[in-house]
Amino acid sequence: MQIPNSRRRFLGLCGAAALAAIPARSFAQAAAAKVDLNDPTAKALGYVENVASLKPGQEAALKTGSHCGNCALYTVAQEAAGHAPCGAFGGKLVAKTGWCRAYSPAAA
Repeated sequence: MQIPNSRRRFLGLCGAAALAAIPARSFAQAAAAKVDLNDPTAKALGYVENVASLKPGQEAALKTGSHCGNCALYTVAQEAAGHAPCGAFGGKLVAKTGWCRAYSPAAA
């Protein structure tokens, strides 16, 4: 049996080899970027990457123990390296230790 040597087959094999070299995790992370602290939504919601950086009384809505990691908008199932997509930021990545005014406690 002879295998035809065509340009289409060659390019298909090159593409398959290139995709195989990229870890599957890279595709998901490339789709979502971290929230920029200068983003207008981040500023409007008072987003911080570390809730410990807030001074007592600085945010009236801040409750003890609240952070992105235990918020209903934080997608725990997609967490990687301490960051996960957030519904308040259109799926952009937020820090698990972060906080914003859209915080809503996750159901227990």
